[in-house]
Amino acid sequence: EKQISLETFVTWIVQSGIPLWFENGSGYTWDFEISQPETLVRYILIHADEQERQQKTKVIQSPSKIAEAEFLHWIEKAPGLRGLFQLTVECFLFNTSGSHDKHKDRLNHLISPQIQQHDKETKRLFANKFSSIMNPYDYFMLSLHLPSDALSWSEYEKNTRKVTHDLEHTLLYSSKRDGTSWQMFANRMVGQGATLLVIKAKDGSVFGGYADEAWANGNTDWYGNSSNFLFRLAKECGVWNASYGSNNHYQYLCWGKKSLPNGLGMGGQFDYAGLWLEADFMHGHSRAGPLCTTYLSPQLSSDQTFLIDQVEVWLVRPLIKDENDTDDTCGKGILGHAEDMEFMEMAGKKLYSKDLGPNRTEDDDEEN
Repeated sequence: EKQISLETFVTWIVQSGIPLWFENGSGYTWDFEISQPETLVRYILIHADEQERQQKTKVIQSPSKIAEAEFLHWIEKAPGLRGLFQLTVECFLFNTSGSHDKHKDRLNHLISPQIQQHDKETKRLFANKFSSIMNPYDYFMLSLHLPSDALSWSEYEKNTRKVTHDLEHTLLYSSKRDGTSWQMFANRMVGQGATLLVIKAKDGSVFGGYADEAWANGNTDWYGNSSNFLFRLAKECGVWNASYGSNNHYQYLCWGKKSLPNGLGMGGQFDYAGLWLEADFMHGHSRAGPLCTTYLSPQLSSDQTFLIDQVEVWLVRPLIKDENDTDDTCGKGILGHAEDMEFMEMAGKKLYSKDLGPNRTEDDDEEN
């Protein structure tokens, strides 16, 4: 009778289940060149039972006999593994995949959230991948921590929003596609809704944060709520929620003010943030020392300070638009107001584009 380690078992399930999860829900095809499941495997193993991790190291890394009840208890606690195991069994043993209720399947992490299709130029830049920073293994790990209404919409939610389609995760900003401009970054992000901020540093480390409330400029204090989290997508990957911290410094965004720190922050305090991006859009820091007081997260970057290589902002739950709001500039930031643009240019501030519009899709390209 052949025995395998839990690590080997989890690797098999992840390699078999994630392509099914991604293709069945996202609208994107699986890239068979993707072969880096180790980070997700390590995350599942470590977080399945954090308190007993030291005692279970031998069981995880070498073939061992464990009781059926212990195995069932373990697989229930392993993040996302039960769903991936179900997907794999249904596909390879019964030739089925998920139910006919995509909303329910998305909430149970049996299929990926829907991802908006990129336009032709973005597809070319990203080599037909959905992201230039994340892979589907990373995306799965982050989706495990998103609120249910950032995964899929119920019929009630659709009626409230007056839409017939399910929620789509949308790439609001990509430095690879849109250029390394703070104004473009802020303009695309402000006033949109719940967002995932993903940062790749020059040293190759990848990390970021989820903001449950819409980003706003002009709010000179910290704001947000405890649904926020910080994350790291690297060898020592992890997700750290705001609900266990000692303060409410969930998120901060400010620029163009001499009397206040200019930049984007999540957690901690000024100069010692869990995550901070300078408004020059070149530098940042993660000074947790030893843990961020808001998120209880460690230092996210390899060094306390880092140089920005790439940034992506994903809209994972748009705001509900108020029908009575006749101001069509919501979310447009500074570049949505001609008088603000003129004032900024008079003040010597460099603006990168005067004709920014909403994100283009492939359908827009075909119509034109």
